[in-house]
Formats: sequence, C-alpha cells, structure tokens
Amino acid sequence: MTTLFLCRRRYLMKRVFIAGDAYTTHFFDLALEQDEELSLLPSLQVASYHVARFALIMRDDGLSGLGIFPGDALLISDFSMEPVKDRPVLIRQEGQFLVRIAADVNPLECLFTTTREQDTPMLLPSENIRITGVVSGIIPRSSS
Repeated sequence: MTTLFLCRRRYLMKRVFIAGDAYTTHFFDLALEQDEELSLLPSLQVASYHVARFALIMRDDGLSGLGIFPGDALLISDFSMEPVKDRPVLIRQEGQFLVRIAADVNPLECLFTTTREQDTPMLLPSENIRITGVVSGIIPRSSS
C-alpha cells in the first residue's frame, strides 16, 4: 500500500512502507498479508511513478557486487515488465523469504545466487518456491 502526497518542490511523491529486513544468506519472515498492516510501518518517499509496493532494508553484503550494500533500501515491485533473469528477486518458500539473484528460472528448478564467491548457489524446485517480488529500485543508506 502506498500513500500519495506533495513534496516541498511540488513533485508528486508517494510513501513506500518498509516491511522489514532482507537477507541473501538465510530465509527470513515478513508480514505481507495485509496492506493495512503495512501502513502502520515506517516509510520512505519515492517518486509517484515508481511501481514499488513496499521496501526492505538490506542487512548483508550478498548483493554488494551490484552496488547494493547493508542499510540500503530495496524497493520491491509485484511485477516486472522485463525478464527477471540476472536480477535480484524476492523468493518465498514455505512462508519465508530470501533475496537473491535469479540466475536461471525455468518450470523445473530455479538457480539463485549472490555476488559473493563464498555463497553457494541455491537450486530450488520451482514447485516449492514463488518469486513474489522484483527489486525495482534502490535507495542508498545515506539517502533514506
């Protein structure tokens, strides 16, 4: 859920609510079931044209090779007009979430990676996972 408002410079802005923390190293919990609950959370200001539904705060350096660092806000959209291959995505498996790069997505299995060499790629059966969001923007920690 987002809320529109006018910024001091007369640019139309909206609020994107921060739903929680994000990790590439392990699955984490998120309460995304009801938009009403999101509206009670802290928020960030983004341009009104942005398609993000909510934001997550990156808490590890698994995407640092893409210029995404701990403390940066990931703007998460429900959809992407472009293929998700080689893009950071939000994955849901058995009620928990993970942010990783979609290295290969197909009907049988999906391969998810990070930009750190020490992280083992995750090969997950497609029937057990759902890509629930795509990182559609980043707000660096110093800007948020």
